[in-house]
Amino acid sequence: METKFDSTADAVAAALRELIVGGELGGGERLVERDLAERFEVSRIPLREAIQQLAREGLVEVFRNRGAVVRTLTAQDVEEIYGLRVLLEGDAIFRSVKRLDEETLARAELVHRLLGEAATTQKQGELNREFHALLYGACGNARQLASIRELRAQVERYERLQNTLLADTPSFQDEHVAILQACHERNARRARALTAAHLDSARRIVLEVVERLAA
Repeated sequence: METKFDSTADAVAAALRELIVGGELGGGERLVERDLAERFEVSRIPLREAIQQLAREGLVEVFRNRGAVVRTLTAQDVEEIYGLRVLLEGDAIFRSVKRLDEETLARAELVHRLLGEAATTQKQGELNREFHALLYGACGNARQLASIRELRAQVERYERLQNTLLADTPSFQDEHVAILQACHERNARRARALTAAHLDSARRIVLEVVERLAA
């Protein structure tokens, strides 16, 4: 039997996710159902479904007496998330490299150039996601790609804080160039190693932000 997906709950979840990733809803902030239902012009049923979806993704925590709050990441959370990302993204690009067609690589080159020209961290975040999605997309595992997206969403809000990603664009771009070169050479092992190193650079930035906020 085919299960119908609740597109309203999905749309609300997407809107809430963007508010959290963009920093409009900060760590520890309560998600007041009445206010959010009015804001999105929906009933509380799809809103609660959306909140539960974000809880499963690790963006929100739901407490019996406090309701839902935006999850605040600890240093340990960051280490665990990036440890998983290295495994998942390293494997994704390893299996994807030899399947990438020239059109996809050309698109990745274009996104890489646009990323270097982007003026805001929000735009950079969008282009950075697209760049990696293009290089991972041929891995052939939809569940793996979904897990990568969820893990990225958990930490992306910290990358955007205080223009950290914008300030570090040159080093990130150099790492992207090396990854692209490995893909052009169809060198899967090198692409995986470079992706792991690239994620370690991002981990250090996010860890600094998380520790600074905690202090």
